[in-house]
Amino acid sequence: MQIKKLGLTNFRCFERYDLELSDRFTLLIGDNGSGKTCILDALASAISEFLEGFSSDCNILDNDKRPRQKDDIRYELLKFGQDTKKEHRASALLSAEGIVDNEEIGWFFSIKLIEPFKLTDTVASIRRIAYRYVGKITEQDTLLPVIGYYGTGRLWKKIDDREVNTLSPNSRLVGYRNCLNPASNLEQLFRWFKTQELAALQKQERRHALEAVREAIISMVPGSQRVWWDIDWDEILIEITIQEKTQTIPFHLLSDGYRNMIGMVADIAYRMATLNPQLEADVIKKTKGIVLIDEIDLHLHPKWQRQVVERLLNTFPKVQFVATSHSPFIIQSLYHRDDVLLWDLEKAGPVEVDSKSIEDIAENQQGVEIPQQSQRFLDMEKAAEAYYTVLKQLPPASEEEKQRLKQRLDELLLPYSDDPAFQAFLKMERQAVEDNAKG
Repeated sequence: MQIKKLGLTNFRCFERYDLELSDRFTLLIGDNGSGKTCILDALASAISEFLEGFSSDCNILDNDKRPRQKDDIRYELLKFGQDTKKEHRASALLSAEGIVDNEEIGWFFSIKLIEPFKLTDTVASIRRIAYRYVGKITEQDTLLPVIGYYGTGRLWKKIDDREVNTLSPNSRLVGYRNCLNPASNLEQLFRWFKTQELAALQKQERRHALEAVREAIISMVPGSQRVWWDIDWDEILIEITIQEKTQTIPFHLLSDGYRNMIGMVADIAYRMATLNPQLEADVIKKTKGIVLIDEIDLHLHPKWQRQVVERLLNTFPKVQFVATSHSPFIIQSLYHRDDVLLWDLEKAGPVEVDSKSIEDIAENQQGVEIPQQSQRFLDMEKAAEAYYTVLKQLPPASEEEKQRLKQRLDELLLPYSDDPAFQAFLKMERQAVEDNAKG
């Protein structure tokens, strides 16, 4: 499943808005109140129409429908005499275009004030594909797309002190349970993990899907070596190196940053293993789908923020991600990638990902005034001054001296090889000096 385009009309803060998405990773940026979470909610509503196709045929997901409310419809505050009135538009419209089950489709639906929120029949195309999945769910080559929405309320804590129950055999569709609820829920994940560990012990066999989930967690979390369900703790334990010290820590005692990342990644991975268990060890690498993440930098140290996008894309190579962030470190980490899209909601379009310092990104893309430049900027400024000083010595120098000076110019540029604009500007100045010397 992929969504390529999204259209909103009278949906919450947007009167009319159209958005294009990358096949792999789209980062939404903008000031508070610009509508980043609103876009994720709209995407979740569009994806929910796919799940509705399952709900009509079986009761597994009946309680997991995404509610649509009056407040999803855009309103205006209007003055009538001395009174201010809050008046909603008659309806809101969402439209989406994408690929589901290798079929290019488009669908849209409206939320109406009259005839309480009755949906139009124009969602039939997306529900028809879900119904088609139900018809062939017993076939080994039917691969279900993973779906996930992780909001700012996610803080994966231990559920409580009661014993975690194991899971009985159930439908693959359980992998969609609560998948569009932006709040975290560990219960299903813990039950799956415990069931798989006990099955591996009892049957004395390697559980390929479990190992794939373990590998996904380890590949995402810096410093982690092992992840397992511990019988004594009745909880997930992780062996991890923090500040050069290797420790074994139960999940609920991890820091917010580690718990947030491990919980989210494990949830995506276990859903994949539930939806497509026939893929066994390849389930993480071969399962497609779409995942929405609000404030992807939540609780993460800047060093980890620089790595999280690359790790997500490497760990889940077939998944489309749409995320929001206020972090210049996340924005900076997108440089050099051709599979990402940076979308500025205030500019209503994509913006180029340049090689910029954190200060430049904060000032130029996020509107934050930076009174003091970074050390890198100051070093580049000093290098440019030295470069111009050496350039001035070129014309009168002997050929032997010119070679030495040219080598010095190359040395001054070398530390900034990752900034093509800086290099190009100074090289252009150098070429002009050399041309004048020849003339």
